[in-house]
Amino acid sequence: MQTHTVKRFFPDSEEAIAHQTGAQLSTPTRGVEVLLHTRENEQIPCCAEVISGEHYAEIGLWFEGNELSDFDGVFFLPREIGEMLTEAGYSVPKECFG
Repeated sequence: MQTHTVKRFFPDSEEAIAHQTGAQLSTPTRGVEVLLHTRENEQIPCCAEVISGEHYAEIGLWFEGNELSDFDGVFFLPREIGEMLTEAGYSVPKECFG
């Protein structure tokens, strides 16, 4: 699948692996890279990748109009993805962040 990708590095952010209970399972790593993907010939992002050291997550994104309506792959949406979506003109509900 061909996608258009927007990439941004957040040098002061930290990521760690978390259990579904919220317990932290790994030592946080500093510096987070986010890749926001949009399918060729579409306007709305379809997924995002979060990379930090050895940590990696792929997050599916679904929208109703310009509002994020659902996501999968993580319990809560990383702040960095919310920031990128907001800057691109999308609305991200506060409850996505836990």
